[in-house]
Amino acid sequence: MKLPDSLRLTIRNFKVNSDPGTIMFMLGLPTLYLLVLGFMYQSLIPAVTFNNVDVSYTDFLMPGIMAMEVMTAGTVGGSMLWSDRRFFMFEQLLVGPFNRLSYLFGLIMVSLIFSIIGNTIMLVIFYLFVGKLIFTTMGLIYSILTLFIGTIIFTSIYLIISIKTKKMQTYNTITIVLFFVVDFTSSAFYPITDRTPYSLRVISYINPLTYITDITRSTLVFSSLNNVLSEFLILTIATVIVFGVALKLYNGVKPGI
Repeated sequence: MKLPDSLRLTIRNFKVNSDPGTIMFMLGLPTLYLLVLGFMYQSLIPAVTFNNVDVSYTDFLMPGIMAMEVMTAGTVGGSMLWSDRRFFMFEQLLVGPFNRLSYLFGLIMVSLIFSIIGNTIMLVIFYLFVGKLIFTTMGLIYSILTLFIGTIIFTSIYLIISIKTKKMQTYNTITIVLFFVVDFTSSAFYPITDRTPYSLRVISYINPLTYITDITRSTLVFSSLNNVLSEFLILTIATVIVFGVALKLYNGVKPGI
């Protein structure tokens, strides 16, 4: 029985990105953040206030690491498109049995797979070290949908970068800088409060990683749905817009660089 084209491309993309370097970047870096920052900083930061509730820094950090996994998984789709265009695989696939929609679906699906695997591992590590996971049914649904939508928005962002850049050095520079800027201007590592400098607050509130982190933090750590719906709607609208831009640019991509 022949598998659907999009599924065949998904399997192909997963195999290509299963090398040790990619796995270390996808799983090793977030794990390092969780173990080093979470448990080393715990002695320096006894508690963090979020939604007027004090929690340990490790509990506060965990959702940020999960959100970071989403962003990291999103890089896979952009990198695949860039590599395929650079090595002329894109046009070879399109002249074969595959079409643009199947190819795009394969990129999104492989990012989602890495996001699911990465976040599952982070939850297991968190549970083994902390020994608790508190969430409601509705909170779990919000968390899953948020991670799904978050993966799509970051995959779209990296697809846009891969389409608009023509040199490997340019692509790598932009993606690396963007990764750390988005990471450290979000609420992943620290709460955004009135004491946060205004300029950083503005950047944080237009940063999709902040909304992914805050929704995940509210639903999985605090079992709270306060502000979750509004944040989820903002994230969803932003995802639709960014994905629309990425889709338009993608449809205009010509074979080759």
